[in-house]
Amino acid sequence: MERADRQFVDAFARGLAILEALSRAQRPLSNGELSRATGLPPSTVSRLTHTAMELGYLRFSQSKRAYELTPKNLALGYPVLAGMTMLDRAKPMLKQLSEETGETVGLVIRDGLHVTFVEVVQGSELVAVRLATGGRLPVAVSAAGIAILAAMPERDRRLLAARVCAHLAKRGGNVEAFKANLAEACELGISFIRDAWRRGIGGIAVALEDNGEMAAITIPIATGSVSEADMRGRLADALKGTVTTLWGP
Repeated sequence: MERADRQFVDAFARGLAILEALSRAQRPLSNGELSRATGLPPSTVSRLTHTAMELGYLRFSQSKRAYELTPKNLALGYPVLAGMTMLDRAKPMLKQLSEETGETVGLVIRDGLHVTFVEVVQGSELVAVRLATGGRLPVAVSAAGIAILAAMPERDRRLLAARVCAHLAKRGGNVEAFKANLAEACELGISFIRDAWRRGIGGIAVALEDNGEMAAITIPIATGSVSEADMRGRLADALKGTVTTLWGP
């Protein structure tokens, strides 16, 4: 994690890596699990979790023998959400889309090589995918991530796509499938994903831009219940129609 940058504080970066690992896991993690997730030595992880506990950002679950995030972390996120003018504009779209389709709908922003759900409206259908605000997915396997990537200026898109491909290759991911999904999203202006992140889960997404802010509206779906034809037909039409009506072309 060390960098050849005298302004870069490695200790601070390591502490944030602990919080990010817990956020991605969405469950308590032991020091050993945190060490494996971050690549940090166990002794370093132990000092960092102790410090985060003392500051109130972590607590130790005696029943699970592991560390979990505390509500204090929300204080870091709320000002970010409060400053997102895009969120206020997008909320009517999320509500209308969810009511029209019965599916869960989310507003997603990019966070490095991941995307984060900053607002979610749960669907009314019994088979609707259930997601939580704050959930994260890799750009490479999420409809929202690919939609955002496709909408970026070409130079920026190529640079980020190269990073995503390198990350996928390092972890044995399907680079060719990612490239094909990105090429389709660039051509159509909407992205479609099925069973890329996890078998049984897919999604469609359209990117949004507002005063330099980039995000995406996405409809995650259960691929066992929603056919590809339904995704590319009914749901895609509803998504594009709502975005055009409430956001503009």
